[in-house]
Amino acid sequence: MFVGNEPDSNFTATSGLHGTTLVVRASGELDHYQTPVLRAEIDRAWDLLQAPTLILDLSALTFCDSSGIGELLQARHHGQLAGVRLILTGVQGNLARRLNLAGLTQVFEVFPSVAEALEAA
Repeated sequence: MFVGNEPDSNFTATSGLHGTTLVVRASGELDHYQTPVLRAEIDRAWDLLQAPTLILDLSALTFCDSSGIGELLQARHHGQLAGVRLILTGVQGNLARRLNLAGLTQVFEVFPSVAEALEAA
């Protein structure tokens, strides 16, 4: 588990295998200070990936700013180059509004839950 480097950080990013599919879970407030934490965990996930799908579980995010969305876009781009299907799950609240306002809802493959994404993978 990685924890943000800000003293009052309440963001974590962890990963675990569900069968052969790797799931990265982000929790807390994803802002400019915390994007390196998410980037480090996603980079670690690329190295551990054994299946053609990576799931990012965002159901525990309480906030996401534009730098967080930039990290999600970067992960999508990396997945496209590597031939890996990137799925977002649990998109809600602030993040759902930001993706909608930016016209990015059609850019990402989104499922309501990890279980539904695993079924589709």
